[in-house]
Amino acid sequence: MLIHHLEEMIERSPKKRISYQDYMAAVLYAPQIGYYMRQKKKIGSRGDFYTSGNVGDAFGRSLARWFVHLIKVCGVSPHIVEMGAGDGKLAYDILVYIKETEPLIWDSLTYVLVETSPFHRRAQQDRIGMFKQASLAVEAEEWANMNGIVFSNEFFDALPVHVIEKDGGSLAEVFVTMEGGRLLEVKEPLDNPDILTYLAERSVTLQDKQRYEIPLQMVQEYEKIASSIRSGVLLTIDYGYTQKEWQESAHHQGSLRGYYRHEMITDALMHPGDMDMTTHIHFDTLMDIGKKKGAAVSGLYQQHEFLLKTGILQELKGHQETNPFSETARRNRAIRGLIIGGYSDHFRVLLQTKNLAEAARIFPD
Repeated sequence: MLIHHLEEMIERSPKKRISYQDYMAAVLYAPQIGYYMRQKKKIGSRGDFYTSGNVGDAFGRSLARWFVHLIKVCGVSPHIVEMGAGDGKLAYDILVYIKETEPLIWDSLTYVLVETSPFHRRAQQDRIGMFKQASLAVEAEEWANMNGIVFSNEFFDALPVHVIEKDGGSLAEVFVTMEGGRLLEVKEPLDNPDILTYLAERSVTLQDKQRYEIPLQMVQEYEKIASSIRSGVLLTIDYGYTQKEWQESAHHQGSLRGYYRHEMITDALMHPGDMDMTTHIHFDTLMDIGKKKGAAVSGLYQQHEFLLKTGILQELKGHQETNPFSETARRNRAIRGLIIGGYSDHFRVLLQTKNLAEAARIFPD
């Protein structure tokens, strides 16, 4: 059981405690027993959470239409990499749209699904295995030095983070320990040099009692991603804040949360291994890394704003059907949910371009 694995980790550690980053890495990604590594449905009504790509096919078709624009108008190579591709539903919708509408692009297209979960990779193989254009990868290192499109949808929010807090005027790191079989938090003076460097480089200051997540693994992942693409587009769809927004009092308790059977759990130590865990990401950090790697920021959008720019309204269909459960009616409802309230209220889209000659024409007229 995962709780025994955590107990052993804590017992082996010199101070009988582990960082939140190590805790999250274990409960989410430990082989065979971590949340994402288990044979368990995680997305959809029988899972613990939804994503925009799993509510109908309009989200994927809108992305696909925009990818086609990038390839045909902006000169982007027809190579797509999806980070954290989950069960392959979004990839399927994108591939089907391009296959149906753009046979010339389809013939030269490559689509790489990067996913660590064996359960999800099997689901991907079942869903898109018939497409020779698609291939599966476990790590970003399996592709490099490419021209094309690299995108993610709710990928960075699931990466492990350190947690710090300002306590009595001093910075402390929050650790996880165990007493009497129960997981507990313990704070110790902050002395992690990587965290201190992160704070100093970004001039981060905290108010007393403010919690803050430090996404060191996100930094490592994005540096690899931004370095691997020679030219094209980097697209990040996720929920998060800018550094200015992190300073607002509403966010002073941090953002580390769990999702268990579609219920938000504020206690991150509950249901270890049975609960998804997420944090709001640091968009300024991604922008800074991209700039250092030669990627220019083209915009940070609300998801509904971005989808309107990509032409999602073209997916709306007029109909005279009275059946509210028809395919057309369901798709139209999903589109309205994506652009009016619903999922898009919580998500943002960071768009960065690298060595793109036609960056000014990034969206259709």
